[in-house]
Order: sequence, then C-alpha cells, then structure tokens
Amino acid sequence: MIKFNFIYNHSNLSFEINKNNLLFYSPIGKLPKINNIEEAIIDSILNPINCKPLKEIVKGKKNIVLIADDLTRPTPQHKIIPVLLKELNKYGISDDMITLVIATGTHRPMNKNEIIKRFGKEVTQKIKIVNHDYRVENCVDLGFTKNRTPIQINPIVYDADVKIAIGTVVPHPLAGWGGGGKMIQPGVCSELTTNYTHFMGGVYENILELIGNENNFVRKEMEAVAGQVGLDFIINTIQDLNENFVGIFAGHFISAHREAIKYAEKMFRPTIPGRADIVIVNAYPSNEDFWQGYKPYVFSLLAVKEGGIVIFVIDAPEGVSGGAPKHKDILLNWCNKEPEIILKNLDSGKIKDRSCGAICVSQARLLKRAKVFCISKGITDEEITNLGFSPFSSIQKAIRHALLLQGKTSKIGVIPFGGETIVKIKE
Repeated sequence: MIKFNFIYNHSNLSFEINKNNLLFYSPIGKLPKINNIEEAIIDSILNPINCKPLKEIVKGKKNIVLIADDLTRPTPQHKIIPVLLKELNKYGISDDMITLVIATGTHRPMNKNEIIKRFGKEVTQKIKIVNHDYRVENCVDLGFTKNRTPIQINPIVYDADVKIAIGTVVPHPLAGWGGGGKMIQPGVCSELTTNYTHFMGGVYENILELIGNENNFVRKEMEAVAGQVGLDFIINTIQDLNENFVGIFAGHFISAHREAIKYAEKMFRPTIPGRADIVIVNAYPSNEDFWQGYKPYVFSLLAVKEGGIVIFVIDAPEGVSGGAPKHKDILLNWCNKEPEIILKNLDSGKIKDRSCGAICVSQARLLKRAKVFCISKGITDEEITNLGFSPFSSIQKAIRHALLLQGKTSKIGVIPFGGETIVKIKE
C-alpha cells in the first residue's frame, strides 16, 4: 500500500492506495525560486513587455488606480504593492494620487482585517483602498463590445488617468488562465458584464476545451472589455505553493500575460500517462468554498475517463459559497437538475443570476461524464447531494466504494493540489 497526505483543514488527511492500482500521482511542477523579490519586481517594471516603461505612462498624470485581486487568489500583494508604490513615488506620483481598488468581481467585499493582512499595514496607511461594488447602479456604462457584451465599470477605475493591475497567473476553467485582462472583467465590472462572459463559458458544451486555453472565446471577450476600458499596465506573478515567487511579468495586458502563461505551464500542467478510472483530487489551494472549488472539480475531469469517478476532497471553511454568498441558493437548487431544464429557466428569467446559472449548466453536464464522491468538513451532506455529488465521511471509504463500482483492478490517479493543476496526457 502507498500512503498519501492531502492538506486539509490546516492539517493533513491521509489515505492509502494499493500500488497496483496507482496510475499516477501528479503534483504541480517546480520552478527556480526568485531570491531578490524587490529587485525582480523593479526589473520587470523597468523592462516591460511590449509597452512603454511605467515611468513614461504615468508622467504628468494625477489619478492612478491600482487594481489588485482579493483573498481568493494567491497573489502576495503585501510583497508587490510596497515596491510598486516606491517606484511610483520616484516617478513623481505621491501617495494621495493613488487609489487601490480590490477586484472582488462578484465576491463579497473584504473586511478591514483581511485588507490589512493582504496588503500590509503600511500600505493601508499610505493609500486609499476600496472594495469594488459590482451592483449595476454603481457602475459606469461604456456601451458594448463588438459581441454585444455590455461594458459597465467601477467609477473609480473609469475616472483614473492610469490603470495598473496586479494579479497572478493560475489556471481557470472559463478564461483559460487568471491574470491579464481578467483583472478588469470580472474584477472591476458590474454583475451584468460578468453575467455575459461567464454565461458564454458556462453554457459552452465542451467546457474542458476552455481550460488552459489562453485564446479561448471567453478570454478574448474579457480582453475586449479590458481594451475598451483601457488597462495601461499589468504586473502578473507566478508563485509556488510555498508562496515563493518563481516568475514576474510586467507590461502590456495581453503580451505580458501570454509570456507569463508560457512559463506557468511548466509548473501547472504536468503530464500523466493516461486518464484514470478513479481520480482523487484535493481542491487545495482553491478550497475556501465550493464556488472556488468548482475550479479543481472541473480540472480533475481532464484526468478521469468518461464513466469514471472523481473523489473530490474540499474542506470548504466558508461552505458552499461563503466568498460569494449571492450564488449559494442557485447552486444548491439547480446543480443537480438536467442541463436543459436549467437552460430553460435561464431563458425564462426564473434564474436571474446568469453567471451562476451557467455554472450550474456546466456542472450538470459534467456530472454525466463522471460520478463525484465528495468529502468535506464545511459542506453538509445535504448540500453535497444538492450539488449533484455523493457524500462520504472519509477518502478511504470513498476509494472502497469506487473500486466496488469500477472494479478491483481499476487505475487510480491522485492530484494533491487540484486548484492549480491542469494535467495533459502523454503523447
């Protein structure tokens, strides 16, 4: 027997697999650690990819907005923002000219203690920091993209002379990857704008094709929004699981982002010998709630055979959707329905939350691809059932039942860091 440990509830969760059943164990890869972080950040700012140096961009400007992701993302903002502020100060931009808007998208606002922890006490004392408000009536209407997606943007971002986004590059189930123009949409757009782009991806029948595809149509639409809003400069980082910087990319919001992806793939896209009958996946580090845990769930389906079983492990301290409370009832009421029924109720307007409704459509379709056994401390058995999964009290019990259904000789794959792992099949 081979023993495995998953990070779970700030501790470890152990389980064993017969070595004859194991097909793959697929952690994320390793990249060299950046030792001098401040020097590397400054170097990326001074040598941007496919755009003017930041010093030229901010010259003569009086109103600078920093757009930074929230606590659902692993970006070490407390290490990046202080360096960026020092550079802006050197360029003649005083702290009172700078506002930081937290790109919460449709997530809940961060509280005072979370803001201090994420950005550092010094930063919170130097510059103004505000949560984005996604409500339509509190956003500025800029018309439409060529594909008729409405563009509604945070008014502070809209009024800024210069818009700088600071985020991280990790896999995403709809946009292909995080970072880049995604900091604008959905980061600081209205709920209506986000509903359009997320609906596009969620109802797409071949959703697995979107994962890790930086040129997919959802990403392109998000970038169209960012382009019309006017995103002037990005700093996108890549971190390992210990929060060590392994890559820093700055410059144009598309060009720099694409370079970051090329490097990130070396870490987040490991190769497996083939798809397994049973995949055991830990949602970590996207484990705060199921709204974030949807990502590792979808990613795991790249690794399992059609008709197989996913054993999905998520501690979920914020439950089903604590980070985005508005989505909870929709998830629990619709995820286990037939896709056609969900679509019908979206079309009729009965489901008004189109972003979440589209996620329910995708989940309903994916549940036909593979059964899901779920182990969770923060999500109740009833909630697990309403999500379309089967609750289990332990990984070991789930493995025994999966082998009973799939056969004793079934091949098993293990993904310990499912929130950032998008496997590829060995050619």
